[in-house]
Amino acid sequence: MHYQALYRKYRPQRFDEVIGQDHVTETLAREVVEDKVAHAYLFTGPRGTGKTTSARLLAKSLNCPNRADDGEPCNECHSCEGIATGSSIDVIELDAASHNKVEDIREIRVNVGTVAAAEGARRVYVLDEAHMLSRAASNALLKTLEEPPEHVVFVLATTEPYKLLDTIRSRTQRFDFHPVASETLIAHLSTIADREGFSYNHEALGAVTSHAGGSVRDALSLLEQVAALGGGEVTSAGVSRALGIAQADSYGRLLDLVAAGDAARGIGLVAELASQGADLRRFVADAIAYLRGVFLAQYAENIDEIVDAPNETIDDWRTRATTISSREVLRSIDELSTALLQLRDGREERLVVELAILRLTRPETAPDLEGITVRLGRVERQLRELERREPPSAIRRPPSAEEQEETARLPSDRPFETTTDDRRRTTDDEPKADEPEPESVDESKATESGAEGGGRKAEGGPPAADLDFSDFERVWPAIVAQIRQDVGPRRHALLKEASPTAVENGTVVFEVAPHMHFHLEQLKSDVGITEAITSAARDQLGSSVAVTFRSADAEAVTAAHHEERAPDKDDLVEATDDSSSDAVSNVLDVLGGEIVGD
Repeated sequence: MHYQALYRKYRPQRFDEVIGQDHVTETLAREVVEDKVAHAYLFTGPRGTGKTTSARLLAKSLNCPNRADDGEPCNECHSCEGIATGSSIDVIELDAASHNKVEDIREIRVNVGTVAAAEGARRVYVLDEAHMLSRAASNALLKTLEEPPEHVVFVLATTEPYKLLDTIRSRTQRFDFHPVASETLIAHLSTIADREGFSYNHEALGAVTSHAGGSVRDALSLLEQVAALGGGEVTSAGVSRALGIAQADSYGRLLDLVAAGDAARGIGLVAELASQGADLRRFVADAIAYLRGVFLAQYAENIDEIVDAPNETIDDWRTRATTISSREVLRSIDELSTALLQLRDGREERLVVELAILRLTRPETAPDLEGITVRLGRVERQLRELERREPPSAIRRPPSAEEQEETARLPSDRPFETTTDDRRRTTDDEPKADEPEPESVDESKATESGAEGGGRKAEGGPPAADLDFSDFERVWPAIVAQIRQDVGPRRHALLKEASPTAVENGTVVFEVAPHMHFHLEQLKSDVGITEAITSAARDQLGSSVAVTFRSADAEAVTAAHHEERAPDKDDLVEATDDSSSDAVSNVLDVLGGEIVGD
């Protein structure tokens, strides 16, 4: 026997052999068993999903004398064998693409009146690609389709049902055939590969299924082609060579280099694909589909219910979704979609793809708003990575033995007494004998500043006497970020109104605007804010600091406002009446003009 293609060799001969269309085959079998067969059917769906095969099985089941109780044909009788080989005169298959004229429909109407070959048999007309019928031919078929003889059944198969007339669709019982699910199709391919003796792996069958798009016929044809190329071995590399498509890992590599902004690797990827003979247009289209899966993985937790893809592919999407922002994914889809349109217009394929990848990896080359937004997003991501690193104090060198002995000899300071009323806060520290006693005026000022300005210091060591304001100003943003979660939103809002302005005798001075009296009093009386600042400053600087809050210099602000105030009314001098001056003379004097003519 001569060789048969796999999709013909393994064409289903029973209802239960049709994969992925249980809703159709079970209904047809039940209608045959209960003798409730309609006079006309409309089978719609993508190519290679079993429309013509189901029509033949329906004809088999109707004409089989040894039909099983569940409606399955026996496939052994003369009628079943004739329908399987295409020699039965009771099953007439017509191609509407070549029989789309009124004369062809008139011939069908004449033949409909003839009886079937066997007594009690049913004559089945299978009209494939029914949407190719002309409008006149469709109208000529209406009467016969609506009231055919009792022994005649029409089956119209089409991939584009919307092109059929409404009057035809309303006269038929419609069944929609769906694309076969990936896992179901992979299992079917593995069964056939085992029967044929092919060696294969699950990844290669997944690549075949992805290319087939749910079509069983396309999948079997591709499996046969790859097996012939590999000498009976089905591999992912063989699928790529047979179809001229990129390797499965190329799309993940593309996403990684876009996230890393590596333009050199991107251009190298295009060169690699071109050297392998991959179709760059197909690569761009498949990359868009891959990015769509990553985008769905970022926003849909039930992605396995939304898309039909192998489990390995879905897991890869979920992994990649954590390495790149959704904004960059959407921008990549837009850029590659534009490149795909340019490729369809006949542009230079390699140049178009290289420019698209360059714009993806280098947003600064795209002067649009989206490119600027992506650049800002990358900067924010880098800043977040820096914030997650250890603070500078964590990598400070350990103190030497001499420094540890010196620190041990220093007396420990007692904390300031804190109160919420206007009583003065004093310390129990007394000056050493070998240190000069400060003047009384300075001492009174310091005491007053500590009382009225809310000065406090935290336990854990003496304040750094050599603290420089520039050092504190440098770490202040990090301090704010550290204590934001500790103090809560209300305290954080109060702290935003205070700004560090100076360091006086190791005490950091925070100033509040003169008109914010409430904020100042709250900051002075809130011990939690002060402790949070000093604790965070100790982590950043490695030493304790004292904190004080005070109002900004209101007199300086008032003086600055009064420097350019308008003169009082009493200071104005009345202008003298100089009749000798006129407007023209004033203009000439001010502008330095010259009269050149009337």
